[in-house]
Amino acid sequence: MNPRVSRILWTVVLAFAFVLSIRAVLRGGYIGPDYHTHLSRLIEWPKVFDFSATNPPIYYLPGRPLFLLIGSSNFYPITLSVLQVAINLVALWYFFCYTQPRFGSTIVHFAFCLFLVFLPVRIIHAATLGPDSMTVPLFVLLLFVFDKFLREETSTLRNAALLGLALGAAVWVKYSFMALIPMLFVVLLSLWIKRQWNLQRFCAISILSLALPSVLSIHSFWASSRMHGYNTEKHWVKKGVPPDMTYRDLLLVKANDLRLFRAPEYFKREILLPHRYSYLGLSHMAVFTDPMNLFQELSVPQDIAKVLIPDQKTRRAWKTPVMSASMYLGIIWTASALVGTAWLLLSALYRLAKGDLQREHITILLGVAYFLLMFLPIPFVHGGALFGYWTPRLILPALLAFFLAGFLFIDQKVLPNSVAIAIGVEFLVATQCAVEAVMLI
Repeated sequence: MNPRVSRILWTVVLAFAFVLSIRAVLRGGYIGPDYHTHLSRLIEWPKVFDFSATNPPIYYLPGRPLFLLIGSSNFYPITLSVLQVAINLVALWYFFCYTQPRFGSTIVHFAFCLFLVFLPVRIIHAATLGPDSMTVPLFVLLLFVFDKFLREETSTLRNAALLGLALGAAVWVKYSFMALIPMLFVVLLSLWIKRQWNLQRFCAISILSLALPSVLSIHSFWASSRMHGYNTEKHWVKKGVPPDMTYRDLLLVKANDLRLFRAPEYFKREILLPHRYSYLGLSHMAVFTDPMNLFQELSVPQDIAKVLIPDQKTRRAWKTPVMSASMYLGIIWTASALVGTAWLLLSALYRLAKGDLQREHITILLGVAYFLLMFLPIPFVHGGALFGYWTPRLILPALLAFFLAGFLFIDQKVLPNSVAIAIGVEFLVATQCAVEAVMLI
């Protein structure tokens, strides 16, 4: 498969995903977790810079001008959601370009692209209002900016400043991106040794790359503490109160996880009980199904003036077995991602010590850093299971890295130079995507 054919196929697949998303948006697919909170911050200017809230301000900044342009009608959240979908699909296109040279088989790479386009958790949360919708585009932007920084040694200072601006913007869209600051500093230390920079140059590069995002992170926590906000107080479990997810729940699988393959609905609460299921089981379910029914039918009329919540969405009975089938098929890709991530992370750490990182190594290092910031604190938050701190919408950039690792493992370790196996992988992915499209349509 030559690159031109690949890009034509990308275009066709992305166009189909766009149509699928628009159909969902028109029936209320923009209504997701904390929808009313996000909507009020988008349209009410005094709430944009509310540092007591869970999210920083940049996502909400364009909201008020767009609201003044469109007016108080249902077209406002629909328009915003459509823009989010379009931005995410453009980001995926560039991510496909970014990863293509790292694959030996163009067939496996296309299977990877097809897989990401129709991955339910990605396609759903690209449409729902909220900063989570922008994490994939920002992650892809950072990958390109850092790749430019690595490749063009003659313009390192300029590229370092660009990296600092991009990471600063990302941190003020979603605080989770602050996890990348220490990881990037470690990478800079490796480059300092490999490229034999003098101390002055290393300090200049570090300051240009990391000072702005660090200052924005520190300021946000300081402002939150002054206002007794979520990030410094309300997120965290109080002393003496046992957590409803422990590290045992996070690190081990459970027999109860088999029940999740029935594709239960999130807001029927059974899956929110403490210590009932493992993190891996819950995440697998939420990656490959629509547990909150966000792309399903809204049972009440859309009205921007009313408080609308995902509980008001209903799933047709026949879609539950389809979602269950998606989960069973998804076992292949979850297993590949687990094995591939371990393999690629070890390779990245070895290359980090040598100062010789490739694109996939940077992706997995940043993805793992993003994941750990969201994963490790779960036993210390209030209502880790009840309030869905396990939901994979919170780790979308990490999922890109994990599934990239899984498909690279297949490409480089399972089937090097095997066209037959590559076609088999393509067939399995196509089947997975067809099932997902049916459940989301």
